[in-house]
Amino acid sequence: MGILQTGVSALLTYQQSLNTTGHNIANVDTEGYSRQRVDLATQLPHLTGAGYIGSGVKVAAVRRQYDDFLATQVRSSQTAASEANAYYEHSSRIDDLLTDPKIGLDPAMQDFFDAMQTWSDDPASPAARQGVLSESASLVDRFHYLDRRFSDSRNALNKEMEQTANEINSIADSIAQVNQNIITAIGASGGADPNDLLDQREKLLNELAQKVNISTVPQEDGALNVFIGKGQALVMGAQAAKVAVVPAQKNAADRDLVFENTSGRQVITDQIEGGSLGGLIEYRRQILNPAQDQLGLVAAGIMTDVNAQHRLGLDLDGQMGAPFFSSPSINVLDNQANTGTGGVTAAFGDISGLKASEYELTAVNGANEYRLVRLSDGAVTHIDTGGASPYTTAEVDGMTLTIQAGAAAGDSFIIQPTRSAARAIDLLVQDPRRLAAIAPLQVQPAMDANGNPVNSGDASITQPKVSSPSGLPLAAPLELTFHNDADGAGHPGFLMSNGDVILYDPNDPAQRAGKTVPDAANPTQMDPFGGMNFTVSGSPAEGDRFVIGNNTGGVADNRNALALADLQRQQGMLDGSASYQDTYSRMVSDVGSKSRHAEVSAEAQGALLERNKAALSSVNGVNLDEEAANMVKYQQMYQASAKMIDVANTLFDTLISAVRR
Repeated sequence: MGILQTGVSALLTYQQSLNTTGHNIANVDTEGYSRQRVDLATQLPHLTGAGYIGSGVKVAAVRRQYDDFLATQVRSSQTAASEANAYYEHSSRIDDLLTDPKIGLDPAMQDFFDAMQTWSDDPASPAARQGVLSESASLVDRFHYLDRRFSDSRNALNKEMEQTANEINSIADSIAQVNQNIITAIGASGGADPNDLLDQREKLLNELAQKVNISTVPQEDGALNVFIGKGQALVMGAQAAKVAVVPAQKNAADRDLVFENTSGRQVITDQIEGGSLGGLIEYRRQILNPAQDQLGLVAAGIMTDVNAQHRLGLDLDGQMGAPFFSSPSINVLDNQANTGTGGVTAAFGDISGLKASEYELTAVNGANEYRLVRLSDGAVTHIDTGGASPYTTAEVDGMTLTIQAGAAAGDSFIIQPTRSAARAIDLLVQDPRRLAAIAPLQVQPAMDANGNPVNSGDASITQPKVSSPSGLPLAAPLELTFHNDADGAGHPGFLMSNGDVILYDPNDPAQRAGKTVPDAANPTQMDPFGGMNFTVSGSPAEGDRFVIGNNTGGVADNRNALALADLQRQQGMLDGSASYQDTYSRMVSDVGSKSRHAEVSAEAQGALLERNKAALSSVNGVNLDEEAANMVKYQQMYQASAKMIDVANTLFDTLISAVRR
């Protein structure tokens, strides 16, 4: 009986070993499968008079070859690789868009200013004027096209976030169901691991790690709790929470990720890291928003500066220049959760101080203290309204904020100075005759009745420039007469027909070299004439006169056209450090640098992922050569066990035959 029992136990044990080996071979290409191994143990021995006699072998466990540390490393690298890939995939599209010479903004700006320069060379030319309008329309179209592409990217991003959230929910539900199956299987087996279910759950965890960074905590019953964000429990045992994508409270054009469970909803957008979802959020924060803001900054600068300069010229009909482009405006978005009655409006101030950024204005105490955060770099400006009612204003970063009393503590507003500027730009001048190339004023020395100069000195005055159309055209010519005692205090200078005095001493070498009026020494002069200035040089004689009058009939005058063309070279952006094209180039460079970094990161993370997968595969992967060897070994053991049973049967038959005799 002993040898038979031993043989039977061995036969059954190696049959299970053969089954397990066959199971490994059958699943060699099954994704997520972990190789299984049969652990053997001796049967309890029998006590005899000669001591304990062995009774055979048994299957102690069918163990899954698995390394939790390596599996965690794979999930971690999977999360990082998916984040980098999602970030790079989207950023590279923007990079390609901005650097394409056929559709980028830089060629359109160059063509626009080239047309301005051609026009300034021949300001009355109908062809040159039409060329300005054509290139202006092309520039507007280019701004619109790029802004649409940014908006399309934002819409695609929102949809991808929604799709990813749905996939996360589906995977979380599956993990919860597998958790329940594992709990049931462990209970039914008396504690044995359900290896194939564990593999199924591991595969689901890897899929979830592609979407978002996760952490796990095992439970005593075999379930695995899964957390995302900053500790939000996505799966607890057999129960799964939900994530959803909703219009952001602060800006409905963007999407927020919310976590939903039995306790309610919680916005977790800023807490999400890693995975494709984290990559999408980082792309929006680091690439899409800044790039669209910077594109709008260029548009706002061109609109503001060209409009301001164009209004300082005269068109072919002698009318002051009309607005060339539409005027930009600043978006102010109320948070949907605001409870107070206060509001905020914003207008452009000094365009050179404008930043390509969003801002968040928050009422700190609901009365007079506000906190303005520049979201691009976190810079904070504290605004104290002093309890002013109903309004107070603040000048920040090229904006004038008007804050209405009535906000409750915690109320917030998103301010977007440039986000919509590229979309809003439009060409308002359609008639070539309305282009204002002519400077509104001209100066000339006094003439006699025959048109001959009457001044005896060698002084000269440059053609006047104005910085505002206020007071133009002049109601009457403005005369400047030189007197050795212009102010009644013995100081030489020009007495103006409006009563102003320009102090000018021809004996002062610095002033003889040229004096710009108005200057720091005479800051109040010329105020009634829109900041008009000119340069006086030379040595005037007593009574010498100059006349500043309206530039009537100056069809060939190109001074305002030249000023418009010169805007291309002015460093009027980014606190006076950049031109329009410099500003755009910085945006292109920034996007390109970040996109390149994302590409390198994606390649590195991909390589790390493959290395970690290889390390895990060395533990849990199926090796067909090894399994074939095991199959032969277990087959031989099975045959030997069967032979043992055959020997036991022969011995038994021999004993029976002996008894019968």
